[in-house]
Amino acid sequence: MNDNATPSLKICCCQCGARLDMGGLEPFTIVACPVCGTKLRVPKRFDRYILEKICVSGGGATIYRAQDPQLSRRVMIKVPDNSGYYAGDSEGRFLAEAKLVAKLNHPGILPVYNCGVCEGKPYLVTRYMDRGDLGSMMKRGELPPLRELVGIATVIAEALWYANRTANVVHHGVTPYGIWLAEAGEVRLGDFDFADVRGPGDQSPCAGWAVPAYVSPERLYSGGEDARGDIFSLGVTIYELLAGRTPFGAGGETEELYERRSAMDFPALDTLRPEISESLSDLVSHMLDFEPDCRPEYPEIVRELKSAAASLR
Repeated sequence: MNDNATPSLKICCCQCGARLDMGGLEPFTIVACPVCGTKLRVPKRFDRYILEKICVSGGGATIYRAQDPQLSRRVMIKVPDNSGYYAGDSEGRFLAEAKLVAKLNHPGILPVYNCGVCEGKPYLVTRYMDRGDLGSMMKRGELPPLRELVGIATVIAEALWYANRTANVVHHGVTPYGIWLAEAGEVRLGDFDFADVRGPGDQSPCAGWAVPAYVSPERLYSGGEDARGDIFSLGVTIYELLAGRTPFGAGGETEELYERRSAMDFPALDTLRPEISESLSDLVSHMLDFEPDCRPEYPEIVRELKSAAASLR
């Protein structure tokens, strides 16, 4: 056998059922089935999985839609690009993320199915969410209606509350891009890349970087935050999803970002959208409070979000 031979990669055409060998073709390009002409995307073999397409690329990693032939199910596979936070020790950081998330069993948290190393890169295998992430949906102008958005925010608040009260886990990276949806109505929080275990008041420096639009003022000041930082970031996320803009802008130098949060100069949600109740608007404004001690705690947040969702049509 020739060791240099191109490995075969056989798939079936979804239209005519013809069995095709795509080994040697450029992954993720579009080709026509030679039998019926149906346009097909060239997959890529990756360990035991078959990568079908890129779902999201950015933030130091690429997420693929993939097939797990061994278990006959579709999954998502996250692979770092070895830049930024993942430069140098991406394998160790990915393994740490997998171990942390494996301890969390909640219907609002994206489960990790497997992890490994292939082609010199570590990877995580998670549940496949066919509607994608909220950040990408927002960019395309395809966000769900208001009532569903408030329901989604409720699930994420419950997931963060569960992670913190059961395992002292703080996420440190809540944004719309880490919230995944499925057609079956599932809502899952992912992107635990920078999560760690810490108690109340622990504001020691966090690992990794923070997205400027969502970072808490205390993390800007000291480099660290406890669970109240997640509450702030969730408040920014809810505000953006409901208002179509972030309350403090999307970028700037650290001092400028800090001053904007200190001023708390943003329009209340109920002044931007009349269908939003005053109580929901006040809740989000309090979540965005500059002082961590003045932000509401998770039980109140969940209770108010559930009440707001129930009142919307």
